[in-house]
Amino acid sequence: MLSPQILTKGTDTAALEADRLVVTTAATRKEIPLAVVQEVRRDSETSLTIVLTDGVTHSVTGGNPTATALFHTALDAALPEERDPAGSSLVTVEDDPGAVPWPKVFAWGAAFVAAYAGYVWWTAVAHGGAMAVIAFFAAFGTLVGLLGVFGVVSNLRDRWILRRRGVTVRAAADHYPNGKRSHYYKFTDTHGNEYLQRASSNSTPYIHVVYDPQGPGRRVQGKWLPILISQYVFGSLAALGVLALGLWGVLAPYV
Repeated sequence: MLSPQILTKGTDTAALEADRLVVTTAATRKEIPLAVVQEVRRDSETSLTIVLTDGVTHSVTGGNPTATALFHTALDAALPEERDPAGSSLVTVEDDPGAVPWPKVFAWGAAFVAAYAGYVWWTAVAHGGAMAVIAFFAAFGTLVGLLGVFGVVSNLRDRWILRRRGVTVRAAADHYPNGKRSHYYKFTDTHGNEYLQRASSNSTPYIHVVYDPQGPGRRVQGKWLPILISQYVFGSLAALGVLALGLWGVLAPYV
């Protein structure tokens, strides 16, 4: 049995599954049933246009001509003889809040490194080597503290949204091919899509997972309320403490 083909370009993918084409970008997941695909056109060496039975088109891009050509052939061969005229009405598009926009992450990371290096250099020139050393570690601590605070706030926001519209399901422990249990649990949403949720412990065969039906990328492990409160309290104190120490070190040369 051949492995399902996946066409990739950067962080975007197009996966050919048994009865559908799943196109995933940095922010969305699109499922196109093969029965509503009228034809597949190759626009260039690395791009394909999916034409649906109602005339609506979708584009996918590959990383190289060979992969694109083979994907085109496999997709053509997988199309059923009978088409469904419903076309785009059967295509599902979901936002994925859990997805990581890697290009923006790399761009902001490069900008931060440049600003970080410039700040340390300026501190060394204006206030001496000792202060530059303090600034070097303090700026890093400030970043860690900011990321910690952002993580706590983001997680609290997800919990709040899931409390309003979340769906709770039972997830079963996932196993590696050698039979060893992993730290992930597997569940299926109401559309039949399968997801993995990392758990804090893999000692039980099942856990409860709460996910957002409007975007299953937002999901958390269900936990007892006192445990959640203690985690957020101590996590917030730790993040704010690191941030305060970092800011003190950053501002020390100038006060």
